[in-house]
Amino acid sequence: YKARLVADGHLTDVPQDSVYSGVVSLRGFRTVLFLAELNGLETWATDIGNAYLEAKTDEKVYIIGGPEFGDLEGHILTIHKALYGLRSSGARWHDTFADCLRELKFKSCKAEPDVWMRENGNVYEYIAVYVDDVVIATG
Repeated sequence: YKARLVADGHLTDVPQDSVYSGVVSLRGFRTVLFLAELNGLETWATDIGNAYLEAKTDEKVYIIGGPEFGDLEGHILTIHKALYGLRSSGARWHDTFADCLRELKFKSCKAEPDVWMRENGNVYEYIAVYVDDVVIATG
């Protein structure tokens, strides 16, 4: 039913904030790889599975109709955890992941907001974020 509930999500109000998750630019990605090579860092690439399930939202979904919805027809559901396909899921995931990186003492690059870095001894470690895919450069 998830896909069916999301299908009529276009009837919700358009959020005033950005609804997109951040993506690192190709230049930012290349810079991270260059710095990793220059400083002898290992690079890792990974996908964060079920990323959206960790993000909180308060988006509303309106149940329009159809017998398969039974007693839910005409009701408004307030979603607590973001689901793939909701308007604000990408942005809420980005916010949640950014909070996690800040807790780990990473700072967002001012020139490339989806490149995160932190000092570790005499080198920096980097994380480049492309929605829920990340490249990690660490020593």
